[in-house]
Amino acid sequence: MFKKIMIITLVVLVLAGCAATGGATKLGLGHDVSISSLSTDATADAAAKIVTDTVMAAVTVDSNGKVVGINIDDAQITLAVDNTGKLTTDKSTVFKTKDELGTDYGMIKFGGSKYEWNQQVAFIEGWMVGKTASQIAAMKTKDGAEGKIADEADLVGKVSITVPIFLKVVAEAMTNAK
Repeated sequence: MFKKIMIITLVVLVLAGCAATGGATKLGLGHDVSISSLSTDATADAAAKIVTDTVMAAVTVDSNGKVVGINIDDAQITLAVDNTGKLTTDKSTVFKTKDELGTDYGMIKFGGSKYEWNQQVAFIEGWMVGKTASQIAAMKTKDGAEGKIADEADLVGKVSITVPIFLKVVAEAMTNAK
């Protein structure tokens, strides 16, 4: 499922970039895989929860190194393991990315956010379009409830999610653009 999404995204970004810049675009991918701090150990009363985050970015840049197309997503996968070590998550589960979940991710409903995760990432992506890697890396940030959040005028009040991981995977994608 994730491969299909990334392939379709890449094709769309390449085509969009080619149309916008007369064909002189490069495509790059970046990713980061980590075990989330949301993971927990098993106890006598509760299963262990293993949460992984795979944050991905597909970026097209023009001949001047400016972003012309970008897609950022996060596959946050949660697995349960009982206190005997047995996997209790159904192995046939089809997981969705945060973007695919849309409003079902629940940042507004459960987190009291003004915007859902996918909307916040769309704001970040929009801010990145037209910028070079060094301009993106220089994004102003400030301390938020869970880490560094964007402190750019276009993003204040819209983005409450932490941004360093996005800056990292986008930088990797831009470096990998060929």
